[in-house]
Amino acid sequence: MAIVNTIVGEANLESLCNEIMKKSTLYSVGIHPWYIHNVDKQISCLESVASSSAIVAIGEAGLDKLVKTPLDIQKNVFLRQVELAEKLNKPLIIHCVKAWGELIAIRKVVKPHVPWIIHGFRGNGELAQQLISQGFYLSFGEHFQLSSLHKAWPERLLIETDESSCSVQDIYQRIASSLQIAVNELGNQVNLTVGRLFSVI
Repeated sequence: MAIVNTIVGEANLESLCNEIMKKSTLYSVGIHPWYIHNVDKQISCLESVASSSAIVAIGEAGLDKLVKTPLDIQKNVFLRQVELAEKLNKPLIIHCVKAWGELIAIRKVVKPHVPWIIHGFRGNGELAQQLISQGFYLSFGEHFQLSSLHKAWPERLLIETDESSCSVQDIYQRIASSLQIAVNELGNQVNLTVGRLFSVI
């Protein structure tokens, strides 16, 4: 089952609501740190759609030290999305670039009840282990490090395409080959993890 990410700030509210009303598709919706520009309006938009049954996760939310938006503003927007995810009991999908210490520190303070999933994880095995030990799940796409796959496999590993030119089938094949397991074994385990995290699936 695929989940489509929608970013508040790339679409106006009317088109976002219309898209989300297509019940055959499941979505995550959030305020990405790249697109923070009118926080109150964006939060209001997010809150107006997030309770829809078509929305199964909040995000991408996160922290990115490579963008111009000040980190304190990013943290504020991130925390507001954390609160919404907790209120709605929906997993949080996280974009993080060079802010791992800050992210882990926030998690220790917040002590969330909903799953936190790192989107497009490319870090090494040491970072993967650190995140997993704090309760994070890791989602891998086209680019990954083998040491991280081994740390996340089997119960903390998810798979995504994001904007990759590779098909999801290709990514499954590459990850299964890297782990030296059958594609159907990988698929079955990921389905179990997805079913556990996203209760509507």
